[in-house]
Amino acid sequence: MKKYKIINLDCPNCAQSLQKNLQKQDFIQDVMIDFSTSTIFLDTQDLERAKKLIGELEEGVEIQEWDQAHQSSSTLSEVIFLGILLASFALSFFISIPILAQFMLYTIYIVAGFPVFKGAYKRLKNKQFFDENFLMFFATIAAFFIGADFEAVAVMLFFRIGEFFENLAVRKSRKNIQSLIDLSPSYAWKKQENGELVKIFPKDLQVGDIVVVKSGEKIPSDGIITQGQSELEEKMINGEPLPRFCKVGDHVFGGSINLLGVLEIQITTPYDKSGISQIISLIDQASMQKSQSERRITEFSKVYTPCVFAIALMIAILPPLFGYGSFHDWIYRALVILMVSCPCALVLSVPLGYFGGIGGASKHGILIKGSNYLEALNQIKFIAFDKTGTLTQGEFEISQIVSFGKYTQEEILRIAMCAEHLSSHPIARSLQKSTQNLPITHHPISHDQIAGKGMSANCCNQRVLAGNKALLESFGITPPQEEIKGTVIYVALQEECIGYIILKDALKKNAKDCIQKLHHMGIETMILSGDQTSSVEEVAQELGIKKAYGGLLPQEKLETFQKYRKEKSAFIGDGINDAPVLSSADVGISMGIGGSDLSKESSDVVLANDDLSKLITALNIAKKTKTITIQNIIFALGVKGIFIVLGIFGFAGMWEAVFGDVGVSLLALANASRILK
Repeated sequence: MKKYKIINLDCPNCAQSLQKNLQKQDFIQDVMIDFSTSTIFLDTQDLERAKKLIGELEEGVEIQEWDQAHQSSSTLSEVIFLGILLASFALSFFISIPILAQFMLYTIYIVAGFPVFKGAYKRLKNKQFFDENFLMFFATIAAFFIGADFEAVAVMLFFRIGEFFENLAVRKSRKNIQSLIDLSPSYAWKKQENGELVKIFPKDLQVGDIVVVKSGEKIPSDGIITQGQSELEEKMINGEPLPRFCKVGDHVFGGSINLLGVLEIQITTPYDKSGISQIISLIDQASMQKSQSERRITEFSKVYTPCVFAIALMIAILPPLFGYGSFHDWIYRALVILMVSCPCALVLSVPLGYFGGIGGASKHGILIKGSNYLEALNQIKFIAFDKTGTLTQGEFEISQIVSFGKYTQEEILRIAMCAEHLSSHPIARSLQKSTQNLPITHHPISHDQIAGKGMSANCCNQRVLAGNKALLESFGITPPQEEIKGTVIYVALQEECIGYIILKDALKKNAKDCIQKLHHMGIETMILSGDQTSSVEEVAQELGIKKAYGGLLPQEKLETFQKYRKEKSAFIGDGINDAPVLSSADVGISMGIGGSDLSKESSDVVLANDDLSKLITALNIAKKTKTITIQNIIFALGVKGIFIVLGIFGFAGMWEAVFGDVGVSLLALANASRILK
């Protein structure tokens, strides 16, 4: 499906209705509308026909290419138009000629209600009877029939004014949310061979192009600095508040802001595959994964409005039939109930609240791939951690090299690097870093990374193995039987174990504090690692984690996790061997910098800068989002319930009914916007 911007769609019920009608069309294969972000995902054989149909179903609504979209700004004209109507309404009070005053009222009603009439007609045409346009049209026409002309006009006029402010609030909320995740650079200065700078779109950059980034500008895509040095603000990429100093040779990320001098950067990744593009794509897709609360509210609204309409009908008919008051009084009360009944406050504020939570999380360097995962985070009772690169820094240092027989320590390193020098695993990267100044050359024929075990390579016509005990045993080699503390890399050559390398790995700076806070929140923790059992137990003891299992293969990790998992459980890891558990968990959480591509694809939440303190932030954001959502549901239903009761007993009129509809929507929307802070 292709993504488009949908313009001038400011009603959540209208969005649902439009999506439902489009799904019925045979020339549209698939369609999904995200009201929170004004986005429509559309798969159609005839785009022009789809555009025309959208305009017919919803007056003034159109779709535009995402890169070229612009919201039509008619705010000033709307204010002038509504001001003239309001002034005319006030003037009708002072006109002493009844016929003229009546004519003015009817004119105001028709002009103010014209969009409502059109909307009601289209709903009736599509056999959809219970949206706000139909209810408002029905209620005001019925008010004319019982002689409440002035109130009918007033309600229609103030309904339009309320809608204006509601739409204004929706647009502002969307703008605030989008500003949190507006990471994408809008242009790039490409350097030509003659030194001339050409302004182009980032998507048009090719690998190898040189771009110039001036002070205050965003880096257009991932690359390497070839000239200059500066401090880069990466807060919107990974949530890190402190700028990072970068110089020639350093890798930089698209979307980072250059704070100081001029940089020349060689592009290493096409824009559509860059980190910034993937982050934006994740956030766009996140809003399509609806939470249970959103789905329940949508289903509830389909039942709620018809039920209220039926109740209003019974209130209008039954009491006077049994001799309790006149039809005039009870019909008026029923009309009040109809005006209050629109569920816009719920349908509008709940999804915006969740998307605000996702946007707020992204501001802190936390990428949540859907409202359903944000909701699930609030229910987590058990979290299992991988060790290396998750709880520990994953930057190992060699503490000891043990050789068996004729091989020197340097030869053990050289042979190990024959297997490890092309691997991206944290252990392999640490060995590569430790041996970068040694005169070691490699002539590999083949490399195989065996998940959860290590590396196998054919180098100089000899098979080299570097990994844990399980790797050696899988090739029929018996490793040393003594228990060795720390992270151990066994090295084998031609079916013989020739030595091992002991590595040490420090804890991440926020790991201990994170675990303590999780325990304080009542969340159980566990470590599941492929590393040596002794090393895993040592880390667990230092962090205060009671359950820890080491020496696990990917399948064993998954089996152990499923054995101990609670009703809502999460797993945090960064390696290829963590992917099965990440996919199995209710919420899979991966590391953004140190994590493998597979782990990030398999996860539901990505901690962009690998900072474990962001896990606590994510849980707090999830809790706040849920709290605000519940507040809005209780507030909207509570206020509407109160006005319905007051309407039944004759204590609330049509004026109060307008507040019960539009006013509640505005207040619920304002409450939902608190999640952005």
